[in-house]
Amino acid sequence: MESRLRAFAHRHRLPAKRLVTGLVRVLPGSAGRRLRALAEQVAFRVRPEYQGDTLPPIFHFWSGRFLHPVLQDHGIGSPESFYLQKILGTQAAGPILRVVSYGAGSCALELDIAEALRDRGVAFEMTCVDFNEAQLQRASAGAASRGLLPAVRFLAADCNAIADPPAADVILVNQFFHHVEDLESFTAALRGSLATEGRILSCDVVGRNGHVPWPSVAREVDRAWSRLPPAKRFDRYHGRATDRYIPVDHSSYSNEGVRAQDVVERLLEHFDFEVFLTFGAAVMPFIERRIGFNFDPECDEDRDFIREVQQADAEALASHRYPASNMIASIRHKGMAPEPVFFPVSPEAHSALTKREAGMLGHGRRGDRRIRAA
Repeated sequence: MESRLRAFAHRHRLPAKRLVTGLVRVLPGSAGRRLRALAEQVAFRVRPEYQGDTLPPIFHFWSGRFLHPVLQDHGIGSPESFYLQKILGTQAAGPILRVVSYGAGSCALELDIAEALRDRGVAFEMTCVDFNEAQLQRASAGAASRGLLPAVRFLAADCNAIADPPAADVILVNQFFHHVEDLESFTAALRGSLATEGRILSCDVVGRNGHVPWPSVAREVDRAWSRLPPAKRFDRYHGRATDRYIPVDHSSYSNEGVRAQDVVERLLEHFDFEVFLTFGAAVMPFIERRIGFNFDPECDEDRDFIREVQQADAEALASHRYPASNMIASIRHKGMAPEPVFFPVSPEAHSALTKREAGMLGHGRRGDRRIRAA
């Protein structure tokens, strides 16, 4: 029965998204925010596999061939190893290292890190925070089976309105900043709860709201799209091949990317970046779920196409033509990052590029949410 319900929900996801989009447009702001959050929570309960690796094979070709070498040049093997390295290098304010993870979801990453800390003999406590109680219950069972209780704890809370954030030496915000609508309150809460010597660690989406390409990025996407044969233009979101790439504003029906473009600027108001590596913009539509399954990493033509799009994208990012869509970052209190590492641009430059792209749209960035209602 449960599998049939999930299949039914998946088949009717587009009408549901359109309904939510329409309601959000007419509801008061706070009610619309609650509806988007509820829709996201329901989606992860119906399709919990989205908390895992559902990316197409071509994404892993791209990340292995192009992203990993850049990360390795800066001493990063993977986001996971980056987190662990920085956690181990953080001085605890007390006898126990306090780690707090916001938007932890299924807590797969967090439990792996907790296990690594335990195996290294580190005295720690970890608090995993998420608004989805069902996800946290499953994670708690997983932690128990791995012998990680009571060092790992679980807190069901809405990070848009977390009243008393746990004190932390390390804060993890993995793929979650872009789900937070009240970034002002959230970043202020992080500042207030982070120890003086502490770090915020994040791998996150920092492109235009809703995963919509910026105008300059869209032009590069359109150029690449025009070279594709019809068979490579199948869009899983729309269920058909399209003559052009059709942007979808995912923040119109959920909190997916709801304030992504504001993340870096809000963080700069409170913190300094110790590490700020950004990557991926025009190449992203071709390697993610909607379009990416059209490409086979075993096919020479497909590999060549991705390679060419990636090269043009990397050159545009390095020459400051447009901002990247993703960041890996280590963030500290003001004055605590004397030797920062930035590539290919600084967070301040990224913020300036974001403002420039937003200016092309003719309105303020915070109002840039609903481009297409699916």
